[in-house]
Amino acid sequence: MNLEPGQIFAKDFRVERRLSQGGMGAVYVARQLSTDKLRALKVMLPGLLPDAKSRGRFVEEARIGGRIESEHVVEVVAAGLEETSGAPWLAMELLEGEDLAALVSRRGALPAGEVREVFVQVGHALGAAHAQGIVHRDLKPENLFLARSRRVGQASLIKVLDFGIAVAVPSGGMGVVTTAVGSPLWMAPEQSRPGDSLLPSTDVWALGLIAFHLLTGRSYWRTARHDDVSIGAVLTEILVEPLEPATARAAEAGAAARLPDGFDAWFARCVTRTASERFADATAALGGLDALLAPLGERTPVAFSTPQQQPQPVVQAAGLDATFQRATPFLGDTAASAPKAPMVPRVPPAAPAPPVASQAPPARRRMPIGFFVGVAGV
Repeated sequence: MNLEPGQIFAKDFRVERRLSQGGMGAVYVARQLSTDKLRALKVMLPGLLPDAKSRGRFVEEARIGGRIESEHVVEVVAAGLEETSGAPWLAMELLEGEDLAALVSRRGALPAGEVREVFVQVGHALGAAHAQGIVHRDLKPENLFLARSRRVGQASLIKVLDFGIAVAVPSGGMGVVTTAVGSPLWMAPEQSRPGDSLLPSTDVWALGLIAFHLLTGRSYWRTARHDDVSIGAVLTEILVEPLEPATARAAEAGAAARLPDGFDAWFARCVTRTASERFADATAALGGLDALLAPLGERTPVAFSTPQQQPQPVVQAAGLDATFQRATPFLGDTAASAPKAPMVPRVPPAAPAPPVASQAPPARRRMPIGFFVGVAGV
């Protein structure tokens, strides 16, 4: 269903405005009447209601998020089925800030101390998830959100978003991929191979790529740096071509000096196509990264954009580094073709941002490619 401003939904939410839409649901800013707090209300798209698998995955998102004991995971405060339509919904805490893709697009590479702080917080969230046997499967800068903190003395907080395609692996077991699921520039090879297993090490692949991106401001993948590129070329590089040392790729952008000593070995243990050769989970991987970054600087809170560069409703992307994964996500269980937006909305800053059109890079050609996904045996 499409909700309108002023509409009362599920007897406890007054819709204020629509904020975003992804492959599975639409997100609204709504006031919870019972608490008088603004919430992020996610409602399943009406076209998916007849599909039992899609309904089950939507409902499971609330359950999985609730199992992870970490302040760095977006809190789901309520969930249910709307009486009239039967549409699944969930209400989440409403965050103010921007995702790390937007931050890096504006600021460029982040200092080592800020990267340390990001991954300490991400590691807490994913460590708690992996300890529960939960594999996120869609880690990327867009799903790491820099939120304004409500704590005294703490300006910002990292939140891991969108457990909508996460999978809970039984104790001592593993998930089995039936079809591709994830975002092409960040997903591990086994996510695209039917019959392959999913374990916490699946998320480790993405963590290595994200660390490279934050430290250098660029994508590790060469094909992602070009304006016109086919999905086939990107997947060939990811799945077939030799995986060169991280410093060699960084040197192509003049950023090799931004990587700490020992980064090549750490990165190679994250971004290896053989899942059993990776770090076993996020705790092991990010503990190793922190040891490499520590000599370069103390942990530092991540700085928000300047007042002249506040988060915009639509992220201005610089090249395919930032746009390709938005234009070609592996979507939900339907043949949706629209890009998948993060499932937790951002509240615009109090002061409106000045126009930045003159500073924005030229628009890049977007590739409207969608994929079916599914998972079984979990």
